[in-house]
Amino acid sequence: MKALKYLLLLILVLIIGGSIYIATLNGNYDVKRSRTMKIPAEVIYNNVNDYKNWQHWGPWYEMDSTIVASYPAKTSGVDASYTWTGKDGAGSMKTLSLIPNKQLIQELQFSQGSPSEITWNIEYTNTGNKVTWGMKGENSFSEKAFWLTQGGIEKNMAPMFSRGLELLEKHLLKEMDKHSFEFVGEVDHGGGFYLYQTTSCKINDADKKMGEMFPAVAEYIEKNKIDTSGKPFLLTHNWDEQNKTTMFSTCVPVKERIETEGNVLTGYLLPQKTFKTVYKGSYTNSYKAWEAAYKELAKKGFKEVEKGEPFEVYKIRPTDNSNPAEWITEIYIPIE
Repeated sequence: MKALKYLLLLILVLIIGGSIYIATLNGNYDVKRSRTMKIPAEVIYNNVNDYKNWQHWGPWYEMDSTIVASYPAKTSGVDASYTWTGKDGAGSMKTLSLIPNKQLIQELQFSQGSPSEITWNIEYTNTGNKVTWGMKGENSFSEKAFWLTQGGIEKNMAPMFSRGLELLEKHLLKEMDKHSFEFVGEVDHGGGFYLYQTTSCKINDADKKMGEMFPAVAEYIEKNKIDTSGKPFLLTHNWDEQNKTTMFSTCVPVKERIETEGNVLTGYLLPQKTFKTVYKGSYTNSYKAWEAAYKELAKKGFKEVEKGEPFEVYKIRPTDNSNPAEWITEIYIPIE
């Protein structure tokens, strides 16, 4: 009986001592992880800003297949939110503030527990955009006790943030690579005047040349306050697969003939009958649309104009939208 009393006393001492120890622990936490992604800040921000996208990369979906998310009418922007239920209970997330393309601050609340502040920061670096995902707050006594038995909140949450950033990057790269095209068919193109620069080069150097020439034409137009009448386009004069060379002009439509100076010239595109194809996606995959367009026009019984000069119009381009999956290019092949 005496031994039992000592045992109970020992247990009581341990409980009191443990409680005092837990109470004196620092309940504040600030867990964060970063990953540098070669993805435009706007693309990262827009995806994270809409809670409906989180199902595609949220690491907790790997851990709990029973999670069911519910979305209100507003899922992006300030005051956006969503809720979920899973094997570990229910929770909610709400957006408190944001700085477009730079930062989001959200509040995470589980059904039982103290709220946490979730932060997203997007910072430009020379190697890509550094994305930092973090969580901070203060644990209650019971939460400190729980995390003490689990090895600490940092040990448990940091790997989840790292995995989430990895999944986010993979998802966004896949989304950015999406592309498609549709055949419009025979279209009468009205032609018109344009300002341009022309060059001949190796096919492998074409992208670099275009990157230099389009800005040069645009700068000339802005400097001389010239009104444009359409979207920029690329006019291909020659494409030699055998010798891997090409000759092309980078063009910007204008309302009338303009007398120019220097290396920016004025041209005129004749009205003509064309086979039109609309391509949506990164320029990396646009060759697929060109190849398909030539096959389709032949299949439909059309005949290319001998020595015709095909062209592509950049309706939505990188300066309009940073997401390559949203770029739209109109392809025109002259036909008889």
